[in-house]
Amino acid sequence: MTAVGTEHLVLPSGTIRVLSAGSGPELVYLHGVGDAGAFLPVLAMLAENHRVVRPDHPGFLDSDDCGIRSVADIAAVHRDLLDALGIDRMILVGCSLGGWTAVELALLVPDRVARLVLIDPAGLAGDGSAPNVFELHPDAALEATVYAEDRRRAAREAAPDPLVHARLARSRATAQRIAADPYMHDPSLGARAVTLVREHAIPVDLVWGEADGIVPVSYLRSWQSVFPDARSTVIPRAGHLPHVERPEAVLEAIALEAETSWN
Repeated sequence: MTAVGTEHLVLPSGTIRVLSAGSGPELVYLHGVGDAGAFLPVLAMLAENHRVVRPDHPGFLDSDDCGIRSVADIAAVHRDLLDALGIDRMILVGCSLGGWTAVELALLVPDRVARLVLIDPAGLAGDGSAPNVFELHPDAALEATVYAEDRRRAAREAAPDPLVHARLARSRATAQRIAADPYMHDPSLGARAVTLVREHAIPVDLVWGEADGIVPVSYLRSWQSVFPDARSTVIPRAGHLPHVERPEAVLEAIALEAETSWN
């Protein structure tokens, strides 16, 4: 069993809940809107070779709001968190809204990012085929998020936890407040993000669930236009969270377990 520590770090803007485990090169994971706040099994796998740090975003789950008004503001709080934790070099991984946040954070601290891994990221307008998740019925959202029917059934049949439900509702409300208009993207992000490769030569991995119904795989093309040299992998039999449904396939694709020291 992986020993996971929990801290509530006081930053200038507020208090952030942080989970961490493992030792070795630092890996920071930034979560999506529907993350329930647990230390995912894939993170435990990564913690075998890395020190994995997983904060709750400000305004999400169990972290203070910290006065955020945008995804860029979330990234700025996480920059303060890196300072507080003494992280000056890291692999930066983000999923969905966390992928968008990871790009914004990399733009703030490019010299700290050894590698950027984006899993089904939001942040670009794409081809406009993504549904508005804030308007989806929960059953439709579950079907759009999760590929495997047994996982969907387990989610439908799980006993409700009032505390988890309240935290997820808070996360959803914050996301809707800061990212609903324009819907789940920043029109300026692509033009800014190209500097991460052109000026800073940060290696980028793009990973997508083939059956993602939240941010469809067609959006991968938009990210490839921003990061043309990125290593791109589409994971079959996976929805919006391929690292949850098929963690071994994702880890094989990005091969982070082999990266145990900085060059």
